[in-house]
Amino acid sequence: MDFALWVYPWDLLDEGVHSVAEYCAENGIGELNLATNYHAVQSFLPHNPKRKTFFTQASSYFHPNKEDYGRLSPVPNEQMNGDDWLLQISNEIADTHLTLNSWTIGCHNSRLGMANPDLTLESPFGDSLLFGLCPSQPAVQKYLCSLVSDLSSRSSFKRIELETFDYFYGTGFGWHHDKYHLELGRLGEFLFGLCFCDKCCDNARKAGVDVDTARKSAQEGVTAIINGNLPSDTQPASWLRAHSSLEAYIEVRMKTLADLYNDIRSVLDSSIRLGRYVDFFDIEETWMQGVDLDILAEHLDYYTVIAYESNRQAAVERVQTTNRLTPDIPLHAGVLPGYPVIDSAEMVQDIVDGLANTGVEHISFYNYGLLPKQNLNLIGEATKSYR
Repeated sequence: MDFALWVYPWDLLDEGVHSVAEYCAENGIGELNLATNYHAVQSFLPHNPKRKTFFTQASSYFHPNKEDYGRLSPVPNEQMNGDDWLLQISNEIADTHLTLNSWTIGCHNSRLGMANPDLTLESPFGDSLLFGLCPSQPAVQKYLCSLVSDLSSRSSFKRIELETFDYFYGTGFGWHHDKYHLELGRLGEFLFGLCFCDKCCDNARKAGVDVDTARKSAQEGVTAIINGNLPSDTQPASWLRAHSSLEAYIEVRMKTLADLYNDIRSVLDSSIRLGRYVDFFDIEETWMQGVDLDILAEHLDYYTVIAYESNRQAAVERVQTTNRLTPDIPLHAGVLPGYPVIDSAEMVQDIVDGLANTGVEHISFYNYGLLPKQNLNLIGEATKSYR
């Protein structure tokens, strides 16, 4: 069993790369999943020696080769003050036992969205959802491919792991100071975030979809929930079966995303493994992000199943469900050994053991800088028998 830690660059540099490496060596950790291109965040840092919080807009922690990107390009974080944190960290990690992976955010980028609203997700009502770039847009596809190519050329990454390289969620995961005083539910949030930008509509029309009917169905679904005529807990899949044009519209997005992943794979250095996170939704509902797990697996080396659960059974079930839907690709897992899901060494140990019994051979723990020291100690106890 191999173990990794998700980590932010500011925590590595504030504490010292070699200090973090010492912790990792003592606790069975051999890899770091480093945030290299990340969404806006304010993180609380319980053991950071220099600060207790870090706020940043969506940023890269390296300086991109801008001539390769086209219209969209990562924006280097201003707090680097001209430095290149990825380069600095890579150089310092080279003489430790650790290997480095790139934890890479794709379409969840409010900074680029605000600067380019015509390239964002467009709600059925015509709203620009600034937190999410639309992967149907050619300029966004160019950006995502260039981002992966750039990262694979500039550091000795073992893996590049993709997050939100898809049609992002309708409320943006609280990306801003959100205000909602009604319950949209899973269906309402999905329908509101379903993109009807010009390129999504063009792709669907070319596939023979009645786009006008599809958009009207999405609008009517959201409106019915707002007016109290449709329960907010209505299951998305069952509701969609009565709206065939919208079902067909959604299927086109899956083909678009599969083509994009093929392009991403083609620009990746062959020595680097490519993974994708199976995110925080129900595994059977990845289609809501435009994802067909089995089709995308053709372009990936593994999935990391996010198993942020408070008990062994729930974590194991997420892995088993993913394996059922896409049986021919290796599965890794992600575990959160802290608030709000885990509060004891026994819970961490039980979940790690359960995941190991499913055949998972690689577990990543979230997140070095966010966990208090007592929770970091739980990791060492859980990994001891696998070293």
